[in-house]
Amino acid sequence: LQIGTRVQVQNKPGTVRFVGNTSFAKGKWIGVELDEPLGKNDGIVEGITYFTCEPQHGMFVRTSQLR
Repeated sequence: LQIGTRVQVQNKPGTVRFVGNTSFAKGKWIGVELDEPLGKNDGIVEGITYFTCEPQHGMFVRTSQLR
């Protein structure tokens, strides 16, 4: 899985913008920029910027949640 890959999260299309570990939870996370404002953040979580996107377009998920 690479940055820029097109994916679907819960039938919502988006683009992978981050792959790796975070400070908010253990394990590998995938940061997705959704095409529509259906997310939970703008790529910033607890003051740490993992990627940038418009407000409510960002979402962090596990690999198993992607299609």
